[in-house]
Amino acid sequence: MSAVVYLDQNHWVTMARARYSRGKVDVAEELEAADAMWELVGAGQARLPLSSAHLVETVHGGTKERRRQLGEAMLSAYGGWHMLNPIVVRRLELIRSFESKQILTAGDVFTAAPYSPFHTYAPRLDEHELSEPQQMALALSWRSAWRAVMLEETLSERDLERTDALISAWANGLGRLAQFIHENPAERDMRLVTVQHMLEDLTLDIAQACLHAELSPAQALQHIGPENVVNFFSGLPFLGRVMEIIQVRLRSPSDSWVNHDLNDVLFLACAAGYADFVVAEKKTGHLLQRADRFLGSRAQIHLNLRSFVRKFRDVS
Repeated sequence: MSAVVYLDQNHWVTMARARYSRGKVDVAEELEAADAMWELVGAGQARLPLSSAHLVETVHGGTKERRRQLGEAMLSAYGGWHMLNPIVVRRLELIRSFESKQILTAGDVFTAAPYSPFHTYAPRLDEHELSEPQQMALALSWRSAWRAVMLEETLSERDLERTDALISAWANGLGRLAQFIHENPAERDMRLVTVQHMLEDLTLDIAQACLHAELSPAQALQHIGPENVVNFFSGLPFLGRVMEIIQVRLRSPSDSWVNHDLNDVLFLACAAGYADFVVAEKKTGHLLQRADRFLGSRAQIHLNLRSFVRKFRDVS
């Protein structure tokens, strides 16, 4: 069975350079590791799913030639597999937990289903009613559309401004909270402070999960009341890791929050909760490794391709 390996965008850049501009990979061992990764993909030993974060970052991938090379490399390796949008995953985590059902699995989070990378995705309730030719046509149409947006789609200036404004509001909110904590020292449970901040962002998801699970407000408080909420979040593979990353960073007011932190925190934490391996950017990767000490290990976290390849060969 193929291992699910989620790559941060900077490692996809290395993968693309290994194919198209090898002289731009500064570390020889990393170039060798990228070549090895391509071999693992070709042999069916590694599955490299793409997410909407990859799409957004590829749209801003630099020059037209560089962007096309990056997109072609990603499309050559992903095999039609995607990671669900973290907004969908967090809602499903809450629903499963409120219903006291088994937690999500990698098979729930990594899928070839059409439209699965987007926050509007929901499993097709009528999928069983589609004939095999209809399913094939839907899949082919989706993959063609995904290829087109990866290689050619751009955001208008207006869309960019709107997106940046929303992301900035998220980052600025955490920055203000960190500054308040610094300016008002007190004995605090930082995980509880973090979760209380997260709950503000999760209001709609919690309401939908309660409705789905048929929970009353009093019953919901048994899960997310102040006495239980940290333990509740600690049992969620994705949201628990978001909690851990944020609570560590809030302790340092000099650790400024910027827009790209949104993708790093949400998408890497989601992947770390469900993939077999994550090759992350260094800062968030270190925080995810630290989170494993509190939450228990899920994916193996690596900070570069060569570390992943060595470990993969050891366990294969």
